[in-house]
Amino acid sequence: MTVKRTLFFALMALLSWLSCAVWAGDGIPVGNAIFYPSIEAVYTHSDNIYLQDATMPYGNTSGSWWAIRPMVGWEFPFQQSYVRLDLGYQYQDYSSGYNINTHDTYTADLKGIFKFGNGHSFTIQDNFIRGLQEVSKFDPGYEQYYSNTPFNNNAFRAGLDFAVNKLNTLGVYGLYNTVSFSDVNATHQSPFFDYHQAGGGLLWKYNFRPAATFLVDVQYLENRPDQKVWDSTLYTNVNAKKYDQWQVLTGVDGDLGTMLKGYAKIGWSRLRFQDNFSDFNGFVADVGLSLKASEFFSVDFKANRTPYQSAYNINNYYTSSGAEVDLHHQVSRYIFWAAGYRYQENAYPDRTEAYPLGPMVPTTDEFLGSAGQTRSDKISRAFAELGYHFNKQFSLKANYQYEDRNSNIKYLDSYYLALRRPYSYTENRFSISAQFGW
Repeated sequence: MTVKRTLFFALMALLSWLSCAVWAGDGIPVGNAIFYPSIEAVYTHSDNIYLQDATMPYGNTSGSWWAIRPMVGWEFPFQQSYVRLDLGYQYQDYSSGYNINTHDTYTADLKGIFKFGNGHSFTIQDNFIRGLQEVSKFDPGYEQYYSNTPFNNNAFRAGLDFAVNKLNTLGVYGLYNTVSFSDVNATHQSPFFDYHQAGGGLLWKYNFRPAATFLVDVQYLENRPDQKVWDSTLYTNVNAKKYDQWQVLTGVDGDLGTMLKGYAKIGWSRLRFQDNFSDFNGFVADVGLSLKASEFFSVDFKANRTPYQSAYNINNYYTSSGAEVDLHHQVSRYIFWAAGYRYQENAYPDRTEAYPLGPMVPTTDEFLGSAGQTRSDKISRAFAELGYHFNKQFSLKANYQYEDRNSNIKYLDSYYLALRRPYSYTENRFSISAQFGW
């Protein structure tokens, strides 16, 4: 056993010992602030660390990795307002021969809510990550599912809400989101392109219950790619990915009953791009509901239909439609479990072109062999978790996740005379973790 793995399991043993001596409580008061320290140790094994089908060069390669995740948070409450800052770090390493590009991940999350005596309020939120494998930060719809290239993502939102009267609130907000990749080379190619987004909107809320609102949200967003030299490895026209988006959502948000809370929003969205390929103009939805069936058992339901920008071939976007159900049960004071299932389909509007950048421009065997196919990815994911709370600060968990991604894209590799499925795979993933903190 290597020195790093020995230290890892020693840390998990130390956390177990500390659990016997810690008192319960939510945060540690420090003057007028509340301090939230925590640390987590995770060990994971996967039978497919590259997330590739068996027909691909690195398909079904198994491996294990471990991670240490310390985090500190500070909250400064005053009257009905507060400011909170959370700083996180992760060190990750593989026990196999996997060549990870960087071991380090950094996060910083800031949130502030300022309420005034006249009923008006101001909110600010900023989320930063210097990541590696957290693909949902730059591609929330999961077109890209594997990354070994460092990236920076910063998402900022600020809003001002005006209390028109006791029941009605009118708000205005601004958004800015940026993604940039770094340390890109031939071995670790960029999985996506750099981009920045800026926009804003108007939000009207009507309080039909003490803690629930009916809302209408009108938003405008500009998306601008920032083309880099290494974008040529994507074989797509990055400059054409510019788009303007209008979106209108209406629905409910808050405590919707004695057992039900969350949000349910439906509406319309339009994405207009700067080329001659397909634009999006259609129905969108975003649902996140939690049913608390008893004090110890709850059911969460999520659903969405959302268009996302695409880095695949000539397609400007893809539509992600999915639903998820999660169960949570606190069996006793110490034992808890959770389980869930998600199904999602990513549908693309345009057929694959053999030469996406134009005739006589370099292309790939994949595009030559899959030309004329309209891509569709069907994704199924199931998970189960079993945990034990030693006390309010310390817990141990064991997790299992199975994922099946089935894409219709396939092609014949002309050099090896082999049938390839570049966007399909299955994965079994097991992990154990120990968490200590407030």
